[in-house]
Amino acid sequence: MKTSESIIEISKALSKFQEQAEQPAKSADNPFFKSKYVPLESVISAVKKHAPKLGLSYIQIPLTEENKVGVKTILMHASGEFVEFDPFMLPLDKNTAQGAGSALTYARRYTLSAAFGIASDEDDGNSASGNTKPSNKNQAKQQTQNNNLASDAQRKAIFAKAKVVGEPFGHDAKYVLESYKVTDTKSMSKGEASALIKKLEAEIEAQKQVN
Repeated sequence: MKTSESIIEISKALSKFQEQAEQPAKSADNPFFKSKYVPLESVISAVKKHAPKLGLSYIQIPLTEENKVGVKTILMHASGEFVEFDPFMLPLDKNTAQGAGSALTYARRYTLSAAFGIASDEDDGNSASGNTKPSNKNQAKQQTQNNNLASDAQRKAIFAKAKVVGEPFGHDAKYVLESYKVTDTKSMSKGEASALIKKLEAEIEAQKQVN
């Protein structure tokens, strides 16, 4: 970050701006993360409402770098003082005009909000940079894991058979399962549940032979 030799006046103006500025509404929807954020036009509107009368203005310069786009934001004051923020760059997963435009809009909104102290909520950052596939993969992975968990029928069978195993000794199903080092059947996989059911069935058959 670069600044003018003095930033006294611009600091005073920014302080007054933050006292007067109202938080813009989060009116834009992020469909990927089911959240809301403040769109760029609302951030600009909030800035323009108070900044000019306090001698504050800004410029945002679009930048490109290999497979990245971004912006350099410079905050200025009528006194000649300025604060130049470091470039904010975003990678492009897809080198298309739409992808570049979305990333640039996000970069402008993010840096302008930061410069003026406006909370715009950055939840749509993954959408801007095209990073929505990992989220979809995580959801698919979670769904796969859930599908692999022991079914209700398996869990009921485990408790029923464990109860039968423990009855001759006055033990309940929980005691029997703990002897098998099982404390939570909800986290068991279908394969683990099936293996435990076979062990319990074998124990029941063994008891029948003894009797």
